[in-house]
Amino acid sequence: MNNLVKSALGLALAVAIVVASLIGYRRYTESYTVATDENDLAVARVVAGRLFASSELRVSRLSGTVQATAATSRLWGWLNASRVVKAPYEVDYFVDLRPLGPGDFRYDEQRRTLLVEVPDVVVGRPNVDEGNVTVDQTSGVFVSRDAMAELQRRASGTATRVVEAKAREPQNILKARENGRVALERLFAGTLAAAGLPVTVEVRFAGEARGSDTTRWDLTRSLEEVLGNAG
Repeated sequence: MNNLVKSALGLALAVAIVVASLIGYRRYTESYTVATDENDLAVARVVAGRLFASSELRVSRLSGTVQATAATSRLWGWLNASRVVKAPYEVDYFVDLRPLGPGDFRYDEQRRTLLVEVPDVVVGRPNVDEGNVTVDQTSGVFVSRDAMAELQRRASGTATRVVEAKAREPQNILKARENGRVALERLFAGTLAAAGLPVTVEVRFAGEARGSDTTRWDLTRSLEEVLGNAG
């Protein structure tokens, strides 16, 4: 029995090592290996692609132009270099509908209104279009290739941070909520109307402060109870 257990453990360890090696090799290939053609010349190609299922609804988009700066130095501060770039950007706002359940729907029978509480809007990853810059100025007596690459990385990072801060400003979050509210109310109301239930829909976000109008809602009846009574 001991030999059988040892053999099983050894096999499991061997499989784990093989799997880890394959994962490590794939990541190294995707991130660091340069793809070439038959003449050993680097080629443009998609290295890897994965399709993921998503239940996120895009409810708003912020777009505009961002200006980013970067600076670096070499030879203990004797060679200074700086860069300024301007580029278009976009940031999407999403609502994740996966957590929604029957308990998030409440029905006011007297007002024939359905209250839906959804997760708050989420700010997506900023997309700075560095392929369409309108300004790209680099200053310095001598800017080496290494310094130029560092300036590029720093400018890109600065642009991303600035855009993300802009996207998270309270007025932009409020606007994204309002756009999301309109889209979701239209979505839910259209679905109910198609099912022969022409009711008004009101959407609230989990991150919103509750107003004084909560007293007019009958929050004791869930959607499950309403549908149960209807049956």
